[in-house]
Amino acid sequence: MRPTSWKIFMGMLAIALAPGCSDTNTGSTGDTMAGGDTSMSFPDGNADDTSPTGDTAQAGDSAGTEDTGGAADTTAVDTEADTTPADTSEPVEGPEIAVDPAQYTFSYIEPLTEDPTRQVTIYNLGTTDLKITGLDWLPGSSADFDIVLLPPLPKTIAPQKSTLVTVRFQNIAGGQATLRISSDDPAHPTTDVVFDSYLKSGSSAPEPCGQIVPSKLDFGQVQRGNTKTLSATLTNCGTTSPLTVSSVTRSTFFFLTLSEEFQITNLPQLPTTLQPGQSIPIDVAYTPQLAGLDTGYFSFHTDDPNEPALKLDVSAVGTAPPPEELGLRVKISWNSDDTDVDSHLLMPGGAIFDCHSDCYFGNPAPDWGVTGDWLDDPFLDVDDVDGYGPENINISEPMAGTYTFIVHYFADSHEGFPQSSATTVELYSYNQLLATFGPTTLQSTNDTWDVFTVDWPSKTVTTLGSIYQLPQSSVQFCGFQAP
Repeated sequence: MRPTSWKIFMGMLAIALAPGCSDTNTGSTGDTMAGGDTSMSFPDGNADDTSPTGDTAQAGDSAGTEDTGGAADTTAVDTEADTTPADTSEPVEGPEIAVDPAQYTFSYIEPLTEDPTRQVTIYNLGTTDLKITGLDWLPGSSADFDIVLLPPLPKTIAPQKSTLVTVRFQNIAGGQATLRISSDDPAHPTTDVVFDSYLKSGSSAPEPCGQIVPSKLDFGQVQRGNTKTLSATLTNCGTTSPLTVSSVTRSTFFFLTLSEEFQITNLPQLPTTLQPGQSIPIDVAYTPQLAGLDTGYFSFHTDDPNEPALKLDVSAVGTAPPPEELGLRVKISWNSDDTDVDSHLLMPGGAIFDCHSDCYFGNPAPDWGVTGDWLDDPFLDVDDVDGYGPENINISEPMAGTYTFIVHYFADSHEGFPQSSATTVELYSYNQLLATFGPTTLQSTNDTWDVFTVDWPSKTVTTLGSIYQLPQSSVQFCGFQAP
């Protein structure tokens, strides 16, 4: 779940709460039977994007890998998604922790052919860094549960970012377990996640039974422009009753739906019915358009009465191509903490905050040039919202024309103490520095600096240099205005 930041979320929330607007939170609101998430630890806050340097590792829980160039053929998944109700409160001053899920029940059949896992995402919903200091099982916790993937501790999570922990289930002794997460959130210094298990098979009553193995696909790092495919298997684990798969949906945390960079490439026509013991493959392709961590899950909705939504966790880290392969790369950095300075690269003839011609946080990977060809499309690798940068906008093979680069001071403070920011811009082509601009001081929110134009393919650079105040009404979040 990435690629937007809290400022986009707030814009979307303003639209969702406006009179006459429809509710965008449609679909399943959470599983209430065994085998699903029953709650979320989410103390007073708003959600947002995940860390572009997220902690991922192969844990032996994925099958069938394939690396290819270009995008994969895909099968549409229902746009309706598993959702979490919206919270309208402002971010807390300081760090604020939220954990998804807060409770999870592993449903399983015997014998276990592969130990199932579940991703736990730890979010920082606050305005300053959150430090995770401990991940410990409470006394009395069942030995059935252990951690197979965790970040090095202490782990610092920037505002509106997240990290992952992966918990594994092994049928050893039975019972529950409680994972305690310790942090420097002053309001919630400890957050507990409760795990349980449920044996689905073995009942004498005939009933459908669904199982996905493995339960998690971890793609690791995949470079933009490449596609990696991993496979799982969906099986009717019952012995007497058919299993009907009615739909597949993407996870949603508030308005942030599992990225379309994940695609199921071989989904059968739904609904589909599996006879007892029958299996179908699930091939998931990941084709990153942006750099950073992507995480979430697909829910396979079935008539299994014990686990009506079978979850397949997915995680990956998209990486930028090497600098030597980028025709244009623009890097910005600034000298102040707790501030947000933004990059805007305009296509030839483009305008700032236009949702086609401006590459920026609200439109981080527009389709320019040849439709569907990622090589001539720009992409923002990181939207740094809390100070210093750097941010980079990159294009591998720019289309011909004159591009304009603009810097916008989105926020001169997140904590009520406005400050100026001296900003530096560097322009590279195939990792060769073409020009440096600044440092130029931006004094307050909405100060805007027209920095340069660059012609491609001649690489002729023209310095602009004007600084002005952009009206707040001009700040767009792609489809609507900032509140």
